[in-house]
Amino acid sequence: MTTTPQLALVLRNGLLLMLSLAAVDRLGLPEGLFLALAILVVLEADLGGGVIAGRERVIGSLMGLLAVVITAGITLILPLPARVFSGLLLVRLFGFAAGLSSGFIVGGHVVAGSLLHHPDNWWYYAFWRTAMTILGVLIGVYISRHLYSQRSVSRWREQCCSWTGDLADALRHLNDIPERERLFLDLRERRNALRRSLPQLIAEQSVTRSRQDSVRWAQEVLQHCSTVMSCCRDLSALLQHQPVPTPALRESVQGLQRLGSERLTTLGQTIAMQTSAHHDAWSRLRLALNDAVEDLLQTPAGTESGSDNPEHQQRRLLASRLLLLSDALERMPCSPPNRGVAH
Repeated sequence: MTTTPQLALVLRNGLLLMLSLAAVDRLGLPEGLFLALAILVVLEADLGGGVIAGRERVIGSLMGLLAVVITAGITLILPLPARVFSGLLLVRLFGFAAGLSSGFIVGGHVVAGSLLHHPDNWWYYAFWRTAMTILGVLIGVYISRHLYSQRSVSRWREQCCSWTGDLADALRHLNDIPERERLFLDLRERRNALRRSLPQLIAEQSVTRSRQDSVRWAQEVLQHCSTVMSCCRDLSALLQHQPVPTPALRESVQGLQRLGSERLTTLGQTIAMQTSAHHDAWSRLRLALNDAVEDLLQTPAGTESGSDNPEHQQRRLLASRLLLLSDALERMPCSPPNRGVAH
């Protein structure tokens, strides 16, 4: 099922690269190969990833140009290997200062290509390579924005829906989760992967200028779903070792599992859940849960109270996790901003 989209991506990128190379050759652009390569770098990823990759390539090329100018102008008395070393060292230092993750590699190529392969006309080579790279990145972003169908926010929502669907299943079966530690370790790793993708959403939104704040929605989802995941992990351990103490609390927990799993399942879809019936159900559930928690925390007559009572500690932990879980589920954004982009 995934072969066809990947093949379409390869064929589309190959066609665009062929057309860009033909245009470069037709127009006779100096160092036009790097224009085509910059376009391909941007189009190889989704729009958000392409913007990040293009930004790294532009900054790296500018740093390489600056390093070549400094090295060629100041260290003429040095032998060629020392000049190349000085230029590469400057690029690496500039890369650290700019916080680049891979752009310094492009800068190193500019230095090596200028000083090693074009020692007599290094300025011509370095300048036009940088200029063509910047132009290629701009063209690539334009093509990706207006003609390309891949979007970081669309892929992020698909992965988020899969993650929250499994989280909803864990919430629905709190009392009986097989391989509990492995399940929550997997959920945490997938949450971390979604969190690492946020810079792509930010980069994409900066280019699309979308009125819908998908980044804020994603941040709120990660914040509240992380709380839900932590509460589910603790509650599953508590409920597997001992049953719910009171019938009223048991009924509230079941309602929390039902309504919470429904909200997590529909999270990321465009169907809004903010109906009056839904609000009424949550209000009734919160009132019943608060009453049940108050009864739970009352120390039975003839038993020891305070922090030294293990049973009371367990009840306090159970109550805190249930209240925190209900609060996170209630605060969770129900539906994302309107998509308005192709998938």
